[in-house]
Amino acid sequence: MSRKFAEAVGLLTGLALIIFVCAPRLNAANDDAAEIKQLSSDYKTSLLTRDTKFLNSVIAPDEVNVGTNGQPFDRQALIAKIENPSFSYKKIEIGDLAVQVVGDMALTRGTATVTSETSGVSASDNFRFVRIWQRLAGKWQVTYFQATHIQA
Repeated sequence: MSRKFAEAVGLLTGLALIIFVCAPRLNAANDDAAEIKQLSSDYKTSLLTRDTKFLNSVIAPDEVNVGTNGQPFDRQALIAKIENPSFSYKKIEIGDLAVQVVGDMALTRGTATVTSETSGVSASDNFRFVRIWQRLAGKWQVTYFQATHIQA
């Protein structure tokens, strides 16, 4: 066997080993990203349908939100808003959703056009958002959300 052939076999064996070791992690990251995308879609649906059971299951107890007005509010305030009969989300359109998973943390970011109604008065808003998910006790939960107005 020639030296070049042996080096080529060694290189290919090394690459195969790297692929074998890394592939499960790459697949896991892709699976996690797909799961986060699905959870993000379910989150949007739960806001529109007032599904507080789902929201309570995916929002971490110590989650922090920062609204478009810059004011922070907690999980309880968000759930109370969703449960308030004088308020409802009528339409939520998400654009440019990006998911980045790093270990047990995931960042989603994108744009949203939201139409809501408060006491019969309709309003629409466009903003950019960031939502941080963290795997806690084996389950993805939202730990942070922030929205910023998009100026026309």
